[in-house]
Amino acid sequence: MKETLSAIKISGIDASKFLQGQITIDINDAKTNSFLLAAHCNPQGRVISLFHVTQFENDYYLILPTSLRDVAFNALKKYAVFFKLAMTKEDALPFSLPENLNDIKNGIPQINTITSGMFLPHELNLPELNAVNFNKGCYTGQEIIARMHYRGKLKKHLYCGTIKTSSTLQAGQDVFLKNNNQTELAGNIVNCEKTAENSYFLTLVCDEAHAKNNFLYLTEGENAYVTFLESTT
Repeated sequence: MKETLSAIKISGIDASKFLQGQITIDINDAKTNSFLLAAHCNPQGRVISLFHVTQFENDYYLILPTSLRDVAFNALKKYAVFFKLAMTKEDALPFSLPENLNDIKNGIPQINTITSGMFLPHELNLPELNAVNFNKGCYTGQEIIARMHYRGKLKKHLYCGTIKTSSTLQAGQDVFLKNNNQTELAGNIVNCEKTAENSYFLTLVCDEAHAKNNFLYLTEGENAYVTFLESTT
């Protein structure tokens, strides 16, 4: 089931300055009729919210799942008090959204209230999705995100896969691997979408070495394993 989308509208003379110091893209790239994927991260560099940014009549709109809007709004509001701007929650938008804006089958991750603060941008493949600008200057979490990028030591990434299971799947759920008959945590589901009875498409974050086999599972004792599709990196 796909999430309903709504927006956070940010307006005022300091709107662009505020966003430039908070989100992972260069706000100067946001234009009317462009919908740029971006994230707002905590000081530890983990993604609080993920959204598409557009500009309309000098205002900025952050388009995201309605269920995550309050979390995103409250996180941004903590910093907004220092700027001359207005933040409002918008259900009706003055423009049309592109189709498949958040299509997980194209490797576009979504964050919800369970996974907020769980993942680093690199684990969600956000640099490869042009959702992180490494030349724009400082923003919340930037130091850790840049260090991760330039040192290049992170082995976990976002992968797409399918699974047939009678179990209930949810974002944030652990994925496991058997290693010498010992159960080992291998990663976490980011998003899942039911495609048929007991069949799911999912995106998950796991070590690149684990993505080379099809033996990751969700539930002990169930003969259901993730089948990986072509990497989104």
